Amino acid sequence: MASKSESICSHPGCSRLTVNRYCDQHSDVIKSVHKTYNNERVDVDEVAFYNTSEWKMVRTAVLQRDFYMCQQCKAQGITTVANTVHHIVELKDDWDKRLDMTNLETVCTACHNKEHVKVKKGLGTSTQKQVYVVIGLPGSGKRTFIDLNKDEGRDIVIDIDKLISVMTDRPLHDRQHSAYDAVSMANDMADAIIDNIVLDKYNFKSVWIIRSAVTPSQASKLKTIGARFICMERDRFICERHVRDAGRTIAPNVFTQIEMNIEKVRGRVTVETFTAFQKIQK
Repeated sequence: MASKSESICSHPGCSRLTVNRYCDQHSDVIKSVHKTYNNERVDVDEVAFYNTSEWKMVRTAVLQRDFYMCQQCKAQGITTVANTVHHIVELKDDWDKRLDMTNLETVCTACHNKEHVKVKKGLGTSTQKQVYVVIGLPGSGKRTFIDLNKDEGRDIVIDIDKLISVMTDRPLHDRQHSAYDAVSMANDMADAIIDNIVLDKYNFKSVWIIRSAVTPSQASKLKTIGARFICMERDRFICERHVRDAGRTIAPNVFTQIEMNIEKVRGRVTVETFTAFQKIQK
């Protein structure tokens, strides 16, 4: 029997080759998300409905109609492979529309999770989350801005520089010896966290992600969950002087590359501009 050929993982932004729909890293994550979603269904009629042959036939027809592409991402100019069929008008609101294909659309996991904002049972408290992506040149005040705006004690901050410092037990921004090697590890960890945030794997109120810039792929994925993108407004000359005064050495071409990456992000998503000492309206 001929072996299956490899293809790119269907998870948004992943370029790993696999013989299955998802690579090893994302296969378990996808299964976990679907298992959690199914376990949270409490309506007996809904659970029974999703196991009927009628639903399975209509579901397949909708996926084929939409070419297995997330329709909500498509509306934003993003191409995302998907295999979840979503009821636009929920079953509990109109049972008669349960098999109406005009009420069904193909969505990716991130968009589906965004549509189904969960309510903690018995508390009446929405668990809708907010993700802030703060980008800008080195020395532009990203950390200062977050410290001013975060909810102390409740919000989570993903700071690559602090992560590297903790990993290597070296001073902040020290890139000598093991700290230099840790940069790629810290970036990989941050990328994995972003993937899992998009998949709604974590519980949190707000997350602040500090990056000099995010890749266009990351920007597209974070856009699907309603992340706010914030760029620090500060003149490059002042940023470079601030970095020098702090005893740090960053080559001019690094600043140029970051500026180019920020412009690419602006081309993908809406980016708000703030100074380091501005308060934002949440």
